[in-house]
Amino acid sequence: ARHLYICDFHKNLIQSVRNRRKRKGSDDDGDSPVQDIDTPEVDLYQLQVNTLRRYKRHFKLQTRPGLNKAQLVEIIGCHFRTIPVNEKDTLTYFIYSVKHDKNKPDLKMDSGVH
Repeated sequence: ARHLYICDFHKNLIQSVRNRRKRKGSDDDGDSPVQDIDTPEVDLYQLQVNTLRRYKRHFKLQTRPGLNKAQLVEIIGCHFRTIPVNEKDTLTYFIYSVKHDKNKPDLKMDSGVH
């Protein structure tokens, strides 16, 4: 079913990002516990070991051979959290994709990270 509106979940997500930006620009020192709670955490344990190994190989992460899943998740999690994300571009591209019923990226996003 094609739709031209955005669901409540993604609408609230976009609004929370906008609110966080306003808070960051305020006189606060940036150590607000609200910001820590709002940051979504990715559960890398949901991924298969082969997927974790491909991630490690793609980003050329240096590890010792024979790591188990928990060790891979720990190393990849540390790396994953360091990848910079331009929130505005990401949200704009996501909304464009949803509105145009795209399931594969047609646009070249220059992330500058590889």
